[in-house]
Amino acid sequence: MTHFSKEHKEFRQRLREFLEKEVQPHISEWEDAGRIPIFIWKKMGDHGFLGLSYPKEYGGKALDYFYDVVFNEELGKMNSGGFVISQQVVQYMSGPYILNYGTEQLKDRYLPGIISGDVVSCIAITEPEAGSDIANIQTYAEVQGDHYIINGTKTFVTNGMQGSYAVVAVKTDLEAEAKGISLLVIDLGADGIHKTELKKLGWQSSDTATLTFENVKVPKENLIGEAGKGFQYLMNGLQLERLCVVPSAIATMEYALDESLRYMANRKTFGKNLNKVQILRHKIAQLTSEVEALKAFSYHCAKVYNEGIYDVKLIASAKLIATELHEKVATQCLQIFGGSGFMDDHPLARMYRDTRAGSLSAGSSEMMKDIIAKVVIDKKEYTSLTHTKAKHPSPFNEDHDLFRASVKDFLKREVIPNLDQWEKDGEVPRAIYEKFGAMGYFGLRFPEAYGGSDLDIWYEVVLHEELSRINSGGFAAAMGAHFFLAMVHVNGSGSEAQKQKYLTAGNEGKLIGCLAVTEPDTGSDVKSIRTSAVKDGDHYIINGAKTFITNGVNSDYIVAAVKTNPEAGYYGISMMLIERDRKGVSATKLNKLGWRASDTGEIGLDNVKVPVENLLGEENHGFFYIMQHFVSERLSIAAGSVSGAEYAIELTLDYMNQRAVFGKKIKEFQVLRHRIAQMSAEIECNKQFLYSIYDRHSKGEYLVKEASMAKLMCSQMLDRVTFECLQMFGGNGFMEDYPLARMWRDARLNQIGGGTSEILCEIISKMIVDEKNYASKTA
Repeated sequence: MTHFSKEHKEFRQRLREFLEKEVQPHISEWEDAGRIPIFIWKKMGDHGFLGLSYPKEYGGKALDYFYDVVFNEELGKMNSGGFVISQQVVQYMSGPYILNYGTEQLKDRYLPGIISGDVVSCIAITEPEAGSDIANIQTYAEVQGDHYIINGTKTFVTNGMQGSYAVVAVKTDLEAEAKGISLLVIDLGADGIHKTELKKLGWQSSDTATLTFENVKVPKENLIGEAGKGFQYLMNGLQLERLCVVPSAIATMEYALDESLRYMANRKTFGKNLNKVQILRHKIAQLTSEVEALKAFSYHCAKVYNEGIYDVKLIASAKLIATELHEKVATQCLQIFGGSGFMDDHPLARMYRDTRAGSLSAGSSEMMKDIIAKVVIDKKEYTSLTHTKAKHPSPFNEDHDLFRASVKDFLKREVIPNLDQWEKDGEVPRAIYEKFGAMGYFGLRFPEAYGGSDLDIWYEVVLHEELSRINSGGFAAAMGAHFFLAMVHVNGSGSEAQKQKYLTAGNEGKLIGCLAVTEPDTGSDVKSIRTSAVKDGDHYIINGAKTFITNGVNSDYIVAAVKTNPEAGYYGISMMLIERDRKGVSATKLNKLGWRASDTGEIGLDNVKVPVENLLGEENHGFFYIMQHFVSERLSIAAGSVSGAEYAIELTLDYMNQRAVFGKKIKEFQVLRHRIAQMSAEIECNKQFLYSIYDRHSKGEYLVKEASMAKLMCSQMLDRVTFECLQMFGGNGFMEDYPLARMWRDARLNQIGGGTSEILCEIISKMIVDEKNYASKTA
């Protein structure tokens, strides 16, 4: 999905050049000084970098929120949490309260200064005895004539020493709890304000203060909005505060990964460069995948916010994942540098210190989980004073929604009532294939000339998602192995005669196919397959064995990878259509941990005679056909993993609402609520990452790295989610016929099929560390 226009990119370039010239060379100096010189704000204002989304009447640019995303990403690349937060406090954490709720007098007095850079502002909410528990603040504003008299203490105030004014949360009614909170603009040069500078673990270039107010006199016109509505204003404003930290955190993580890659390329240990050490390569692959997923999610959140949609859960999820991943990346990248990373002046040491504040500020990680749990478990609705509850942007249109409803209805009628029996039988009856075909589900993406519907890719995504919500990985695999593995190869490289025969009948569900690549001694190492196809006149003679083949016992034909040139490695592999009833073809059914509703077999090929016209595509091009389709296969597994994880959460929530222990429902136990919140956040993050890749894939991009990342991330997530959900069912979850037991068993294969997680890390690391380019042979 394209979020940045030519103008966004030009703005990014101007800002980057400014920061590299005016900021980056001075970061260490400012870190040592413990503050950022005021003049840098003025320079930024002079260059038009401040007030990007503020109205023009106050000196702003009235630009869309993606300019703010660019702003925060480029700040993050400076690798100085102190510099980043000092800017964010002004632009996103204090100024917006005046803009959104202040009088015209307040706006005219304060907004032009923060946009021009002449004024530095701060926000003062936290108190020594009240952090995230804002309702219990004790700083009191007592009315005396046309003024308020302020007494109390605020702490952890960024820009508190150098700031010109503060937006301060005060109690105007001590008995009213949250409804007694108001917001005041207080000039920090006023009599009775005492500042104490705080020494911090990180963010050392920003000044942080405790502010003590002793009978400070503040004009009543400095009240922001209405008295008693400050808590509402803060709850609304915190969404922007939480959202703005995400892109800067991502940019800093990317900086850490880039620095680590540079170091690994030059550092030698035990006779080889660190970038050749597999465990470090896989670490980089894993971390980069997590950062890329978060980045796609953050852009989705930015789009939602930019369209004026208020979604507390979404933003809390992004903030939770971003700040905790920031710590993970900082820790693991510092580890790569060894002792050097532990030196105080090392860039990774600074990053390591700075990241610690992320999961504390703007609501701790624990508070984010509380918020998410209230929405997911308690169905709490948060309302906004300034944003709408419009429908979220979605890749699915009304036609996709109607199609989803038809799939749900079909599965509910024809499949779900029979699943337990099919699980026991170890196979899906042939009749269901024909019913599935009659609904048009096999031919969604195939040409109309062969009985398909030639629809867009999102219909396929819908089908994958709904198949994964019936809690039978075996049924989904049986259907998918036919149309998404076997038929895809026929459609992609088959002759006209092959398409007429296999696609037409396959779309109807009358001919069932399977794909046979894996062998007893070769899994992901495709180039080492040994099944041979020796040309003999107008036939090939095929010998070998294939294993772990879904539909391997009951299919009508096999799309098999064979060696037509044994000495040529990758370049000696071809794809062959082998009819099941040919002499020499045998199959043995395998018993599996999960996916029990699908038949899985080991296929024997003993002097099988196959006509040359059964060659699929060009001879010795098979490896590239397989690689071409791996992108789609991995995305389909990722889609099923996300939807399966969503379904596991739904089953668990139903159980938590019914099950009571120790006198209360288990949905009330905070430890379980936080687990649900964490999983819900991760599911949403990976879902939006996957959708962003599908969007690009639908436009013809060949996305080996991205599809591998999506499959890696989503299958790992499904493993975690099913494990954690099963745990919440206690002994019930361990029973063989319990839904979560089946789901947990089935989930294990998602990290194995389509390339194991380890193989995916190999592929990703080759593309990141070695900069290998996997080019499409057909695009």
